[in-house]
Amino acid sequence: MKLQIKTRNLQKKLLVVALCAISHISMFAQNQKVTVNLQNVPLGTAMQAIGKQANVRISYSKEFVDTDKKVSIKSTNEKLDNVLKRLFKNLDVAYSYGDKSILLYKKSVNKKNADASTDEKSDNLVDVSGTVVDSNNEPIIGATVSLVGTNTGVVTDIDGNFQLKAPKGSHIRISYIGCTEKYLTVKKEGHFDVVMKETSTDLEEVVVVGYGTQKKLNVTGAVAQISSKEIENRPVANMSQVLQGAIPNLNVTFSSGRPGESGSFNIRGNTSITGGSPLVLIDGIEGDINRINPRDVESVSVLKDASAAAVYGARAAYGVILVTTKTGQTGKVNVSYNGRYGFSKPTVSTDYETRGYYSALINDTFMKVYSGQPLTTYTEEDYEQMWLRRNDKTENPERPWVVTDFRDGKETYIYYGNTDWYHHFFNDIRPNWEHSVNINGGTDKVKYLMSGNIYSQTGMFKISPDNYKSMNFRVKLSADILPWLNVSNNTKYFYSKYFFPGRSSVDGTFTYMSLGGLASFVPRNPDGSLVYQSSLSQQALMGGEAAMLENDGHRNTGKRFDFTTDLGLTFKIHETFNIKANYSYSHFNTQSVHRSVNIPWSQYPGEIEYMTTGRGLDKLTEQQVNHWYHAVNVFGTYNDNYNDHNWTVMGGLNYETKYLKSLTMSREGLLSDDLDDFNLAKGDVMNITSSQNEYALLGFFYRLNYDYAGKYLFETSGRYDGSSRFGRGHRFGYFPSASAGWRFSEEEFFSPLRKVVSNGKVRFSYGALGNQQVGYYDYIQTIQTGGTMDYSFGDDILASYASVSDPNASNLTWETVISKNLGLDLGFFNQRLTASFDWYVRDTKDMLVKGRSLPGVYGAKEPKENAADLRTTGWELMVGWRDNFNVFDKPFNYSVSVGISDYTSKITKFDNPTKLLTDYYVGQQLGEIWGYHVDGLFKTDEEARNYNVDQSAVNAIINACAGDEKGLRAGDLKYVDLDGNNKISIGSNTADDPGDRRVIGNEQPRYSYGINLGADWNGIDISLFFQGIGRQDWYPGTECTAFWGPYSRPYQTYIAKDFMDNVWSPENPDAYYPRPRGYVAMKTNRELGAVNDRYLQNLAYCRLKNLTIGYSFPEKWMKAIHIEGCRIYFSGENLLTWSKLKNDYLDPEQCAVGGSGTNGRLYPWSSTYSFGIDVNF
Repeated sequence: MKLQIKTRNLQKKLLVVALCAISHISMFAQNQKVTVNLQNVPLGTAMQAIGKQANVRISYSKEFVDTDKKVSIKSTNEKLDNVLKRLFKNLDVAYSYGDKSILLYKKSVNKKNADASTDEKSDNLVDVSGTVVDSNNEPIIGATVSLVGTNTGVVTDIDGNFQLKAPKGSHIRISYIGCTEKYLTVKKEGHFDVVMKETSTDLEEVVVVGYGTQKKLNVTGAVAQISSKEIENRPVANMSQVLQGAIPNLNVTFSSGRPGESGSFNIRGNTSITGGSPLVLIDGIEGDINRINPRDVESVSVLKDASAAAVYGARAAYGVILVTTKTGQTGKVNVSYNGRYGFSKPTVSTDYETRGYYSALINDTFMKVYSGQPLTTYTEEDYEQMWLRRNDKTENPERPWVVTDFRDGKETYIYYGNTDWYHHFFNDIRPNWEHSVNINGGTDKVKYLMSGNIYSQTGMFKISPDNYKSMNFRVKLSADILPWLNVSNNTKYFYSKYFFPGRSSVDGTFTYMSLGGLASFVPRNPDGSLVYQSSLSQQALMGGEAAMLENDGHRNTGKRFDFTTDLGLTFKIHETFNIKANYSYSHFNTQSVHRSVNIPWSQYPGEIEYMTTGRGLDKLTEQQVNHWYHAVNVFGTYNDNYNDHNWTVMGGLNYETKYLKSLTMSREGLLSDDLDDFNLAKGDVMNITSSQNEYALLGFFYRLNYDYAGKYLFETSGRYDGSSRFGRGHRFGYFPSASAGWRFSEEEFFSPLRKVVSNGKVRFSYGALGNQQVGYYDYIQTIQTGGTMDYSFGDDILASYASVSDPNASNLTWETVISKNLGLDLGFFNQRLTASFDWYVRDTKDMLVKGRSLPGVYGAKEPKENAADLRTTGWELMVGWRDNFNVFDKPFNYSVSVGISDYTSKITKFDNPTKLLTDYYVGQQLGEIWGYHVDGLFKTDEEARNYNVDQSAVNAIINACAGDEKGLRAGDLKYVDLDGNNKISIGSNTADDPGDRRVIGNEQPRYSYGINLGADWNGIDISLFFQGIGRQDWYPGTECTAFWGPYSRPYQTYIAKDFMDNVWSPENPDAYYPRPRGYVAMKTNRELGAVNDRYLQNLAYCRLKNLTIGYSFPEKWMKAIHIEGCRIYFSGENLLTWSKLKNDYLDPEQCAVGGSGTNGRLYPWSSTYSFGIDVNF
């Protein structure tokens, strides 16, 4: 009794805070299709038959509905609502829909109800009261009590009580979220005691697993799933952008911010130090998740542990991502259209120093400290001229930015400009658009779906804009050609094209453009000629990159084609047994064309020169890559039950093979700068290279599921795999798994707590998986041809040679991944509040790495062996809350979900007995960053001179500086001597003797999280999705110019507007950066290049990944113009970012690419703002 009182109080407190809950009226029943042929049968019999077929509960009172009246009705696959309208056309019967239920009543009573709602003085009104409780006799707060057919209603109070006036003969509906609706008939004044029966729709959710589906409540492995509702209306190019942060421990990273960039996936952290990626299956076919239309996706399931993924064996060592696309629905043809238009802009600041005076002065200052000479040859008079022009945003005719002067023995161009190089070459605002169409429908025998999508995104290049376009088309058919045979086909075509100017690597452009572009220079001389070199600077203008882009001759195009088709057969042998077979074929093709041309430029008026080497080489390069993939799957499923015993057995085989071929050709000396064809190439230098690979995989798999009374759950599965990637005798492996679960909430002893804890399940799994993601031919030595010697044997042609690869171990075999997972699933307050927690340990055995070190006389590298082990430990938590309450008599639905995860990995076996830090070693936590401790900056020259610690190991540039700047001075970094030998060093460079270094951070992401907030009311919906990480350490690379500026190379293009405010000077002794010196960040033996804790960055961030606001027009408005529904919306991506990174010009995701020590010189990340419309016909 005490326990019941406590739980009741707890519920009251929580639900009062959440306000009162009501349920909205479901449209489920109306959309059901009915096929009946009833002639002259009682109305009660007809309603029973219709209700059973439509899977709805039909409630009525014989006092008001004559169930004995004879009726006739005939329909074929007709909407339930239309059938009922015809059935009751000439009867005094009205009906109202509830949650999978229908209430029948007299039309005359319905009219009286409506009249009574506006005339409470009617003599027909009586006082009705009642108490609403659940199955545990606990009061239900906030249940909706309404008069059927009217807008009159109330909600129950904190004790479950209600009162209202109702006309005699009327009907009252009582509804509450998570409960089956109740109906009452008002005969006279009185009190009703109502017991609501709970439903658990969340637990009935079906989850896609390997070769089948399971109810969520029966899943014992680690499986996470999101639905199409969480995918739609995102203004993104592909699915990897959608999934980032959406599922705990599904880690998505991007290597660039360019249009159409695809992400890479990782599930639960490091599986192997040799790399690898999860298996992605789209409708059971291996494919690229980034080459499908996000609007085609019905659900995405992630199989995280060995138990869930075991049926995929050797392909599933890194986890499995199952994508299920939408299918055709029975009923009339449904056409939906989505269109959106938007624009993107950078996520970081682009406010750089654009005044020529300061750009030159800053670079000169840093260069002069190092070499004794400034970067430029600007005179005092030149600086005076730039000072006069420093505030000219555009060129003033009275103060031209380019003049000529007699220097270098001739008239020479002199530059006094204020060029905003970033905005000269790049746009901050770039448009994007998308159109999608979906057509589906069918009968009870044939269903079909056709969809198409076109997407376009313009990039940031201004002179010749880069552009990404993609098209997706899909057709799905399913036909029951015989009662026991279903035939299906799923065909998809994908095409994408990305054009960009400049060098053949779009990210490489951002590397070279960051150097040598002083704001005082201009892109073109007054006569229109291009600027490249000048005696005013030691460095060419952006190394020629500016002239290359300005010339607009270099161009690149990359195309991708993907055709996939799957033919499936389903044999319905018995209602408990079926066999499925399918054959899949896929052809993937990529084509790339890169064209470079000679670049004209001028340093002196009237003189034109050409860049003909390096980036100015006249050359055409084309590449073709083809993949042909075949797969066959045959498997049978048997399920049955006896009393409370339920079991499902599945088994089958999988065979797949892939053939890969690439061909690359290049030739110089084309006859035209505008046409790209090898028939026009006449140069002597021509190269042709090609490669081809092939593999095959054969596997036999099984799974057995058993549960008793829905309480005790057990599953075992496994796969016997053979892979051509290993030598004979080592090709086959057996990988089993088992899992069990206990739904303790279903036990009798738990019933007193069920009001609060509506679901409780504990589960455990253990299993092994093989890893075949190694080289195609690692088990044999290969011969490489095409080598060319530096001499000939009497001929004009240089001699050629072939080389043999390094020896291999004779016993190479599978890496094995052993996984253990302990999980807990909880539901509270009838699944309003849900929580799921998983803790796992994953051991990767026999990783393929270099074996024991061999003496140099061996003459080759160490053979690869199965010689290393790794352990990854992690956890993940998902918590969600959903509820609703009334706002102005309309339901306000809202939801909150939070997912967070973490993992760490340690080496448990590796042949490095001395623990050299240049390699892996036992006990190493992957991602360790070793660095020095810095005790601030020297405050005075005297302190620097008297410091009794030799810093030569990290002061190579300081000790080589010119004049008075040589040696340590005020403002330089003060390194701490941790080992007490008065000398900064790396010691023996081992974990046991690291010198003055220690582990100062870790480059791997920690505490990845995603937060979803959603609400809808009266046609208005809003959702917010936050994504981020809690910790990730990063030390800027030696060429990270956006962070180091001229400390790296003292000829920077993009210098932060406020950069000098953070540079040490006698007037600014507490600055973040040290004394201005060029090149001190360039190498690891230099002041800033040596990794230290002062400049170690925390890349932790929180990003408003998506915000969507929509409005659905009222249904009655749309029906008036023959439209099923219409919704308009705004959606934004990457709108806000909060970061601990001490730099406004770098995105934290940009820095994380490649880990600590990288330079971040990539195509920038962007925010996207879109406006769209969804229309259904």
